[in-house]
Amino acid sequence: MRVTRLKYAHNDPIFYRVRGLDVISASNLEAPRLLLEGKADLAFVPVTLAAELDIPVLPRLAVYSVGPVISARIFKGAGASGYAAVSDTTVNARAAAKLLNISFERVDDPAAALARYKGVLVIGDDALRLVDRGVPHIADVGELWQDKVGTPLVYAVLAARPGLRPSEAEAIAEELENSLAAFYEDPAPVVKASAARLGVGERLMAEYFTRMKYFVNNEVLRGLEVEEELLGLKRLRLI
Repeated sequence: MRVTRLKYAHNDPIFYRVRGLDVISASNLEAPRLLLEGKADLAFVPVTLAAELDIPVLPRLAVYSVGPVISARIFKGAGASGYAAVSDTTVNARAAAKLLNISFERVDDPAAALARYKGVLVIGDDALRLVDRGVPHIADVGELWQDKVGTPLVYAVLAARPGLRPSEAEAIAEELENSLAAFYEDPAPVVKASAARLGVGERLMAEYFTRMKYFVNNEVLRGLEVEEELLGLKRLRLI
């Protein structure tokens, strides 16, 4: 069975000890395409794209935070005005734009954008590297959502290839849950490996992994409903 992980560090704990699965690494924008083209059976997909593309969602695992997330921040730039967001962001740009009543220009080079704009929304591993360097920020999107909305902010859901049998989806999800359980039993190896790969401190990576949440419960499902409403998304098609 083929499963797509998002290439960012927040997926590392989920794929710590997967067995018997063909794992494909992809960006936020690439992951749903792999599902729709039949090149993956399950994939972590941004909530916004799962809704827009009407991709079936298995509500067992997700990527979410309750409070500060660290890896999605509007960093303070040198410019006098204007906001930019990296092109790979979907959920975070939409959430920040809604809550702060601002708009973002899309950019591919965060460093160049920081020299030009007042604030730049950077996500994922690049955001962690900026935090590690001590670059000041204007807002943490997870913290902003918690303060203004009060529910978990879900970034990515576990989506299924259209036509995949529920029993097959459940089997893949169970293997991912087992891998995640192994991480929680001994997170140190993942912390060390992820920090080395990104070139950031292990203390930051350990804190980051305490911020990221994965197991879906009723609170998360309720949070998804709120997120759909506030961001103007179609209802997710749960299986």
